[in-house]
Amino acid sequence: MTTRQGIGETLKDAIRDAARWYAVLNAPDVTPANQRGWQQWLADAPEHRLAWREVERVQDSLQRVPGRLAAPALQRATLTRRQVLTRLGMVAVAAPVGALTWQLAPWERWRAQYVTGIGEQRKLVLADGSQLMLNTDTRVDTDYNPRHRLIRLHDGEILVQSAPDPRRPSRPLLVDTPEGRIQALGTRFTVRREAGQTRVTVLADTVRVTSANHPDGRLVQQGEEIRFTAGDLPPTRPAPAGAASWAGGKLMVVDMPLRALLAELGRYRRGLLACSDAVAGLRVSGTFPLADTDRALSVITEAFPLRQRRLTDYWVTLLPV
Repeated sequence: MTTRQGIGETLKDAIRDAARWYAVLNAPDVTPANQRGWQQWLADAPEHRLAWREVERVQDSLQRVPGRLAAPALQRATLTRRQVLTRLGMVAVAAPVGALTWQLAPWERWRAQYVTGIGEQRKLVLADGSQLMLNTDTRVDTDYNPRHRLIRLHDGEILVQSAPDPRRPSRPLLVDTPEGRIQALGTRFTVRREAGQTRVTVLADTVRVTSANHPDGRLVQQGEEIRFTAGDLPPTRPAPAGAASWAGGKLMVVDMPLRALLAELGRYRRGLLACSDAVAGLRVSGTFPLADTDRALSVITEAFPLRQRRLTDYWVTLLPV
């Protein structure tokens, strides 16, 4: 029988392994075999995916650390079971002395002007009348000056409803992420940032997306989305149904694999939400409440031959009946 202490030790071991894999994948001599090994490790156990998700959450900070420092930084993390299972929004990192300037970066992120916690949403009206909605676990700053109306999205997801600029000459309304810039052209759109990628979905009218490597940019029209990185600005594609349903407090999905659905629901709750490989490919369609993810899980298990295994309220796995 697995004890509670054993569960905590397993998670701490997974965090250490995730740190090692991060260092390997960021080394200059990384090989395809390394990539395959990491993918196999990720698929081997749900706690591996939890640990890697935590690495992704602090990726912005880790990108400021040389690969050779990333592993020691995470390996020195002091992670109690309570911290791992109830404070999953941030890994406690004790950086080596040589990385003290980097160590400050995570705290800078939490000093953003507007912040939402996990499961929290927030509506704002900006100085020009534009409306901004922050989704779960989001950090945003704004900078309105005579040159521009600027929203900086550090992490998370926002819905922007642009308004005409009351000042003359009119200033552009911009959204910046570390991957690039989105310029609103009288429009309504969402921007989501995670794991070094920005996703833009246009709900009305048009936006222009640019990046350092693609200054000419690309227009994204109503009903389209684009997912881009700092180095890649690919063609647009049709936006999925219900792309902004979260703004109404619900998650609407059509034919979504169960594992992907649980990853989305997991953004709105603390802890690990996973499923076994045997049921990961089940296709799910429906609308699920974001303010009550336990109810959403109950709906899923009632609709499919699934059961819940709960090690704690913060570690839930769906299994076949």
